[in-house]
Amino acid sequence: MDFKTIIAKIKKGEALTADEISFIEGLKTLTPESVKDYLEKDEAGKKYLQGLNDAAVTKGIATFKEKTMPGLIEEEIKKKFPAETESEKKLRLLEEDHNKTKAELKRKDLLNKATSIAVEKKLPLKLVEKFLGDDEEMTIKNMELLEAEYNSAVTAAVDVKFKENGREPGGSGNPNPGPDYSKMSDDEYFKHKTADKK
Repeated sequence: MDFKTIIAKIKKGEALTADEISFIEGLKTLTPESVKDYLEKDEAGKKYLQGLNDAAVTKGIATFKEKTMPGLIEEEIKKKFPAETESEKKLRLLEEDHNKTKAELKRKDLLNKATSIAVEKKLPLKLVEKFLGDDEEMTIKNMELLEAEYNSAVTAAVDVKFKENGREPGGSGNPNPGPDYSKMSDDEYFKHKTADKK
């Protein structure tokens, strides 16, 4: 049944049918209670109200994020990390500078210690800086490690050389090094030297 059709009939003064009259009688006047009943009890009303609530909550969250939250975050940051005063900043910079100088002096001391160990043990000085530790004890251990590895490498190189050239000075590896001049008489020596020149 169409409500507009009924209103048009009433305006024209036409008679209404029994169905139209019962339809009009079934209409309720809007009161806050009737609207509340519709929204709370009727399924269509509940669905409509839920949509309104969701939209309002979403808008409220967006507004909170945009306007309120940045201020709260900034305030919390200021509580946890208050701004430095000029004197605090100067003190912090002095402490940083002091710590840097202290670390440089410690490194120089360790370098001097490591260099003296290297000179004493005849280790290569170019490698000393790479073997510095965090403290003197660690530096000494590192230098002992360098000494062991360096001596091992030198020994291995000497062994290789001996295998190539034998253990005789001059290193030809030839088992017959030539005549023994200490057992020759002067004449034999002279003849031998003269024959060599020819």
